[in-house]
Amino acid sequence: MPQSEPSINKPKDANWYPPWAPRFWHGMRIGDYFRLLKENRFRIHPARIPMATLITGCAAFNSSLAVLQKHFFDDRIKAARLKGPPVFIIGHWRSGTTLMHELISMDPRYAFPSNFDAFLPHHFLVSRSILYPLIKMLMPSKRPMDNMALNVSSPQEDDFALCAYGAPTPYRRIAFPNESNNDHLQLNFDSVDEETQAEVRQAMTRFLKTLTVRYGKPLVLKSPPHTGRLKQLAEWFPDAKFIHMSRDPDSLVLSTMRLWRLLDDVNGFQLPKYDDQQLKSYVFECKDQMYTSYFQNRDSLPSNRIAEVKFEDLVANPIATVGAVYDQLELHDFSDVRPKIESYFDQKRGHKKNKFSIDETLKQEIATRWGEYREAFGYK
Repeated sequence: MPQSEPSINKPKDANWYPPWAPRFWHGMRIGDYFRLLKENRFRIHPARIPMATLITGCAAFNSSLAVLQKHFFDDRIKAARLKGPPVFIIGHWRSGTTLMHELISMDPRYAFPSNFDAFLPHHFLVSRSILYPLIKMLMPSKRPMDNMALNVSSPQEDDFALCAYGAPTPYRRIAFPNESNNDHLQLNFDSVDEETQAEVRQAMTRFLKTLTVRYGKPLVLKSPPHTGRLKQLAEWFPDAKFIHMSRDPDSLVLSTMRLWRLLDDVNGFQLPKYDDQQLKSYVFECKDQMYTSYFQNRDSLPSNRIAEVKFEDLVANPIATVGAVYDQLELHDFSDVRPKIESYFDQKRGHKKNKFSIDETLKQEIATRWGEYREAFGYK
């Protein structure tokens, strides 16, 4: 969509994300979509009116297809039982959760939500044959924030499905990045009221059951906000397994700031106008919320249900690291999937990671504010 003025926050070296590619809100039904707009008093920037108009049409279309899926599949979805304990990959944004998700998803004994499933949860059971080729054509080849490959069948976060359902999720903030809200407080899910917890549980359960109807396999899922939902997910899905990813905070903070600039610019109905200080404060607050909950609850799970992995170890020695996760969590025979992971890294040998330079002032702030994180995951 054309922009009348540039965002002050968009990194200049970001990969191009075309205006016709899916946004977080393209899978919403019309009622949920207008509720999101109303909550933010319809403060849409003129440059984003074309995007909002297109999403309005998609939302009406989604509402119609949702009726069809409910008619043909509702009984099966309600009766569905998960085929085994789900595996949740958790951790702060930019800590390697996407990489681990892709690696575990190579195991044919597991299923995962694809981009198509996560963006269109209301009707992917009935619309796949028609819409899949179209969405495939519209998707760019790389994510906007890095050089990770992107296509319609790539593993995707289940929190994007929560967005489409209109359920509470911290990602709702992205729609109107210049408006003040407290969506990030949901990252400490222990402090969220029972009604919100029940709404998230209902949406997640329906999504996982719909995936089960589609694939009929145990699920491997990934979403950074799940880090602060550890206690609840462990209760909602007994015997669920968790893989927590960590990364050196100096790289993590800068990469996450870049992530929010890009996601807000690509998905927002406003042109982001915050400055670096405001963005840094937001990143720090999110970490505090997320890890207040995680550190309180991680020791309640036995070692065969939660594994903690450093991103640096995964990159340096992927076979040994993933194999150790399989052993600790008692997943499956790792030898069956090892050749696929070896082939994946052989193909990625030329992959270029984003490089960041950090000034001394920010480095000292991170040392102070992220001290507990460093201590917990061995980044002394």
